[in-house]
Amino acid sequence: MVRLNIYIFFFLVYPFILLTNGYVPEKLHLTVYYESKCPDSKKFILEQLQPTVELLHKYVRLRLIPFGKSMSIDYGDEGFQCQHGPTECMGNLVQDCALKYMRKHNDVQRVNYVVCEMELEAGAMGNLGCVKHARLPTDDVERCVSTGEGIALQLDSEYHTNSLKPQFIPSITINGVFDQQIQESALVNLKETLCSYLKEAQPCAHYYNNKVWEYLFYSP
Repeated sequence: MVRLNIYIFFFLVYPFILLTNGYVPEKLHLTVYYESKCPDSKKFILEQLQPTVELLHKYVRLRLIPFGKSMSIDYGDEGFQCQHGPTECMGNLVQDCALKYMRKHNDVQRVNYVVCEMELEAGAMGNLGCVKHARLPTDDVERCVSTGEGIALQLDSEYHTNSLKPQFIPSITINGVFDQQIQESALVNLKETLCSYLKEAQPCAHYYNNKVWEYLFYSP
């Protein structure tokens, strides 16, 4: 019976592997709404976003929006009020400014920078250590943080976040669309969630093929 299953596997799956080899589908637009000191954001970015982007960066275009459940006061003239306190407001601001200067960096580099901030909370403490580690122009980032430039970036992040009206942070959209089932799936397995859209992408084909092998040989 096992041998028959193997034959079925190669008959059905192996041609699919050959067809998907080298195939590059249209990129998914993945947007992540998060907060700099949010434990759930940290868990998602470290455990789900970073490994998934490393695997699927050729197939995804990522946007990171550090704002979450924050709120501007008098259109930013009086600063911002943040869910986890004033240091989170600083962390959001530093990340928004740093990400501005990473627009020509690839998604892996940008996620690695955010991972540093989420792990160390450097920006939230007014420390530009993660900015330096990412080899960004610290003087420019510091100027952005201390002037209206950073406030304008946070107001833009507020606008996009309020347009979504997320009930939970972090939240994600795919191709600009929020779906509660996709959200719940992404929080526990972002790779599998994105692969459900990218089945013909080689890393996803490999992922599903491994699932088939596990089913054939390890199912009771």
